Amino acid sequence: MRKTRMSGLLLLLIQFLAGASALSVAAAQEPDGKILKSKAWPPLPNFESLDDFGRGYFPRLVYEGARTQNEFDVLEITYASDGLPVRGLLIKPKAPGTRKWPAIIFNRGGNGELGRITDDGVTPCGRINASCLQFVDLYLLAKAGFVVIASDYRYQGATVKRDEWGGIEVNDVLNLVPALKSLDFVDPERLYMLGESRGGTMAYLAIKRGIPVKAAAVIAGVSDLKAWVDATPAMGMVNGNQYIDGFAKIWPDYEHRAEEYYRARSAVYWAGQINVPVLILHSRTDRLVPVTQALRMAEALQEKGKVYALHIYEQEGHSLPQNRDDRDRMIIDWFNRARQGGQ
Repeated sequence: MRKTRMSGLLLLLIQFLAGASALSVAAAQEPDGKILKSKAWPPLPNFESLDDFGRGYFPRLVYEGARTQNEFDVLEITYASDGLPVRGLLIKPKAPGTRKWPAIIFNRGGNGELGRITDDGVTPCGRINASCLQFVDLYLLAKAGFVVIASDYRYQGATVKRDEWGGIEVNDVLNLVPALKSLDFVDPERLYMLGESRGGTMAYLAIKRGIPVKAAAVIAGVSDLKAWVDATPAMGMVNGNQYIDGFAKIWPDYEHRAEEYYRARSAVYWAGQINVPVLILHSRTDRLVPVTQALRMAEALQEKGKVYALHIYEQEGHSLPQNRDDRDRMIIDWFNRARQGGQ
């Protein structure tokens, strides 16, 4: 029995590696943004099976409404980016009709395995594997009238701990644009971007590089990476933790070039290049990313005469879950006003 089971596991591993190799070959041959593969998102677990964090993140009715919805196709996609197969998520209407839908590019937080969008199929959904919770948050945006697409970034498998945090993987965000433009039901003139935590850094960098979005919103975003690292030394971002090897090992010649890397990833130093309206949302009591990150970014945008809005919640968690309805209303209104030229 044991030998038979091991043989079965070995066969599954061989099949997985063969499939991954085939996707890598396909990605190398296809243009950036080409969707190579898609499959239905796995069913969400029942509300009762979530951990305490998960059950506290959404009201039961909201979670169950998303779990049982049948208005949208929720897909795990693999798309080409710099010749690599990159995983992500796509939420699209089952019956888009003849209308052209606006789209939101969502940039996740975390690094490596932490904060990933796609389900690893092993870790129960909850605080550590929050993929099912992110599913619900993004479904609520889709329900408001948007196609939603997101990248898991390229750091998976053997490279998972080499996440550059605002390096080459910014291309994985930029390459979601041609992926969206390949969908005939998406309006390419109505693209928007939402970044959360580390995803805020990615949003600012993508804007700096000219991503064609009409407006952006940032929740609890990191805008000054060095100040954030100094304020949260227990996270181990410099010397490594269970999720990342650490900037000192990942960024070449860190000893002599650290300041260069930090400034290149910190939008407070180049706010003049943020040329789309930005809504900044943060919590005064955020323990993971201090509110000073939002305040400094708003000040930098103000000094450069840029269009922005800032809203600080008095008592909230990192992703503003207790004010979800208000948070989403502000984001959707911000995007709609940009479409109408009302910023």
